[in-house]
Amino acid sequence: MTQRFDTKAADNLVQQLGSGITSDPFYLSERWEQLSLVINLDGRKQMFGYIYSAGDWEAAGPDGIEPLETAAKLRDAMQLQGKAPWKKCLITIDRASTDIHIDFDYEGTKWVSDVADPAGFALALKPANRG
Repeated sequence: MTQRFDTKAADNLVQQLGSGITSDPFYLSERWEQLSLVINLDGRKQMFGYIYSAGDWEAAGPDGIEPLETAAKLRDAMQLQGKAPWKKCLITIDRASTDIHIDFDYEGTKWVSDVADPAGFALALKPANRG
């Protein structure tokens, strides 16, 4: 028998996560077309992200911790009995279309900042560059 989690609860938390991010005071005050936000819930909880506009990018994250808290609730809602939870997620949002996309990393090895090529790393997380 295939285990399933409560998709309705998870969908609601995804919507809450997207709404919380886009209504964050920092993001409200900035001009951006797309954003990416990595949330790490493995060990020390942390998040970092980028905003993209007019072909440029800037490192930028939300002012509040609400996305961390909502992401932790989402991880709990998606947890299958006897299975390891995901450790990181990459959230991308397109402002014009309001599309939100979330990828999950169960190993905790994805989306590690590249100090040798910060621009390349930031652009690799840009929503249009992901398939």
